[in-house]
Amino acid sequence: MKIVWMNVARMRNDEHVQYYTEFINAVNKFGADKLKIEPLYEALLSLFGLELEAFKKVMKSAFTAEIKAADYRRDQLFRGMADAIKSALNHFDEEVQNAATRLKILLNTYGNLAKKPLNEETAGIFAILRDLNSKYLNDAQAVKITDWMNELQAANEEFSRLVQDRYEETATKTDLKVKEIRPQVDEACRKIIERIHALTVIEGEEEYVEFIKYINAVSAKYIAIIARRYSKNVTGVETENIS
Repeated sequence: MKIVWMNVARMRNDEHVQYYTEFINAVNKFGADKLKIEPLYEALLSLFGLELEAFKKVMKSAFTAEIKAADYRRDQLFRGMADAIKSALNHFDEEVQNAATRLKILLNTYGNLAKKPLNEETAGIFAILRDLNSKYLNDAQAVKITDWMNELQAANEEFSRLVQDRYEETATKTDLKVKEIRPQVDEACRKIIERIHALTVIEGEEEYVEFIKYINAVSAKYIAIIARRYSKNVTGVETENIS
């Protein structure tokens, strides 16, 4: 089993930062020492710290009143959808109750997205809507939340567009450019992945398979987001197995 290496160049800056935040959290969860990647991991942390510093400078100037209003709207829509699901748990129709129960479990898996950091909320909303529009679609239709889903989708896309537009306007104001650091972060991560792949060959997959599965699940979320933006199927987004 290998870690899927997606086309990171297609990521927006906020997606790039969030992906590596989740990657780093995963390494912390499993332990850099147990994964035997400590020197490479320290290099990644150092470079990502520079990217995060640059990104925060852009974010500070990017959070305009318009963006704040867009974020408030999607928060309200998410809460409204969650309330509709909660209400359906007491529906007189047992089939609707069962559908609501399954949807509530899905919501619990993602947590209260309205309270999460902006970038994580954006990615989380895209991911949960992907689930609701696929394997949970019958349940969503039974509970009658498809209108909520459509409105939330539009609001999340509008928020993402506003933020990206603002990034482009303010990027030149940043002393330490995100775009200059990103390739270095990518290369540091690639070295970690190559190291893990080599260790699975030398030592076997047993010590690494859960970490690989975890990272691939994180990657799948961003592959889906990129695919939606490029109007392609998930399988149409370029991925790469690093050997």
